[in-house]
Amino acid sequence: MAAPRVFISSTWYDLKYIRENLDYFVSSLGYDPVLSEQGGVYYDPDLDVQDACLADVPSCQMLVLIIGGRYGTQYRDMQKSVTNAEYDRAVQARIPVFALVEQSVHEEYNVYIANKDNPDVDENSITYPSVADTRIFEFVTKVQTQAANNALIPFSDFGAIRDYLQQQWASMLYRFLTSENEAKRVGDSLSSLAQATEKINFLMEQLVDSVGTHIAKLNVEFYDHMLAYGVVRDLSFWRMRPSPSDILKHDSIEDLCDGQIEVISYSGHDLDDSSITGGGPPYHLNARKLEVMSNEYAQLRKELIERLQEEDRTVEQFLSEA
Repeated sequence: MAAPRVFISSTWYDLKYIRENLDYFVSSLGYDPVLSEQGGVYYDPDLDVQDACLADVPSCQMLVLIIGGRYGTQYRDMQKSVTNAEYDRAVQARIPVFALVEQSVHEEYNVYIANKDNPDVDENSITYPSVADTRIFEFVTKVQTQAANNALIPFSDFGAIRDYLQQQWASMLYRFLTSENEAKRVGDSLSSLAQATEKINFLMEQLVDSVGTHIAKLNVEFYDHMLAYGVVRDLSFWRMRPSPSDILKHDSIEDLCDGQIEVISYSGHDLDDSSITGGGPPYHLNARKLEVMSNEYAQLRKELIERLQEEDRTVEQFLSEA
């Protein structure tokens, strides 16, 4: 019978005993622990060892991330560690991540944050006894600023890790079982709702066609077109619901956000393209994500304007009539 695969991601030298205990604990639950030193990773002969570890992450159902005081081996020529890269791959694959950080590292992280932007403090003069590289603090910030699955729990010993994982995995199983039962119970209702939604959409189209003005019909068409764009869905993370008029009125996404976008970068290395955090203003994301969103926004606005031109209307005319 297939068992959930649990990828254990951490540095090895300083957290060896934690990894050994996790191996035993995960196995005792009937799950399949995946640790590089235990041969759990498939080392594809066509791949570098580091890439082989990363390639195995998406095949797992969970990832346990342990952050200690050592940064670990650098991944290729990038400004991040192999552990950091494994975490990024799990986020990209939307695998549940259960992240924990050593208590002493967490306490010194708070000191780091308190002094990071203080102009009266020389950051380089501060010594952190439990941390060998301040890039660890940047990794902690990275985990905590994800839009979702961003819990990071301090631990003092393996017992705290075991208790946390037992609680989380029991809650996850309970949620799965209750969701399955609820899905079965409301299955017929959802089917009826889908049919009703189709009828509503049909009636709305008929209503717009019969009594709506040409501008109203154009607005409906624009809304439908906007929903196909990822940038519109991304804006929902910031609780923004732009209308066609909003898109046409603002030349760029920065203009739409009233100049409240802040780019997050860690030691000169941006996060992956999916890095965007909820809330704001200010609105946080990385440079590559801003570029993607800006390009999509510009393309969407261009297409709306071209559609107006087909109707022999200017942006100003549409805004005055809409």
